[in-house]
Formats: sequence, C-alpha cells, structure tokens
Amino acid sequence: MSVKNFFVAVIKIFAIYIFIEGIIPIIVSIIYFNGQEKDDTFLLSSIGIILLFFAIIYFMLSFADKIVSFLRLDKGFEVTRFDFSKVESNYITEIAIAIMGVYMLFITIPFMLYDGYILLKSNVNTNSFEFKDPQLLKQNLYSNLLYLLVGIIIIFLRKPIANIFASKS
Repeated sequence: MSVKNFFVAVIKIFAIYIFIEGIIPIIVSIIYFNGQEKDDTFLLSSIGIILLFFAIIYFMLSFADKIVSFLRLDKGFEVTRFDFSKVESNYITEIAIAIMGVYMLFITIPFMLYDGYILLKSNVNTNSFEFKDPQLLKQNLYSNLLYLLVGIIIIFLRKPIANIFASKS
C-alpha cells in the first residue's frame, strides 16, 4: 500500500467517525426536541448543521486524494510503500470499520444499562429514590439505543461498507 493510499484510507475512515460522532447525536436531538419544542429556528439550525456535516463527509470521501496532496501528507517518508505483509487495503479498512462498530457498542452499553436501571428504579420506588429528570433519561436511552443499533449495523455490514471506501486505483 502506498503512503498516499494509506492516508486516503485514513481520511475516509475519519469521515465515518465524523458521521458516527456528529450526525447521530444531532438526529437524536431533532427527534427528541422537535416533539417538545415548537421552535422552528432549532429545527432549521439542526438541519443546517446536518447538511454541513454531510458536506464535510462528502468532501472527505470524494476528494480524499486531493486532501492528501494539498496537506502533503505523503511527503517526507523514507519509504514509498507501507508493507502490511501483503494485506489488501480493503481488509485494513474493514478492520478499522469493525473496530469503530465495536467501539460504539462498548461505549454505549454501560450508559444504556445505567440509565435503564435508574429509569426502572424511579418507576418502582419514587418516594425514596432521587433520580434525574425522566425525560432526560428517556432521551439518553433513545440516543444510546440509536448508537447501539448503528454499531451493530456497522459490524454486520463491514464488508459492504469497506467496499464503498475502497480506492478505485
């Protein structure tokens, strides 16, 4: 794998990370707060932010080789190729995508269990148990459930996703 192809793959994987950490929380906020507040500026600003994220992700995916050239990421290395023991770049991308999916699962599950426990405990014993706002707990559960679902989808569809990000050259 050439140095340029390596950095192109890194930029494309970073685009996936931006999708996971940027767009999913905004979508959860729109779904949750749109039902509670009738404020059009919140909805329009959220849609604007989502479109900005999609533009950044599209730019990173479509012009990754130009970004590498512009930032000169492939310059200054003593070797012209990285040797990954004859491993294909698509396999490395697949591993990175699977790691992101597992990361989403491991980060989300403890928070989901904790918020679910507090919500259950607050419904059973409300007199002697201090708890957070139930609406906030429900929002956290919805958010964590969405992260969990996206993490599972990423793990199961890692090969088709890796094929999307594979370089054509």
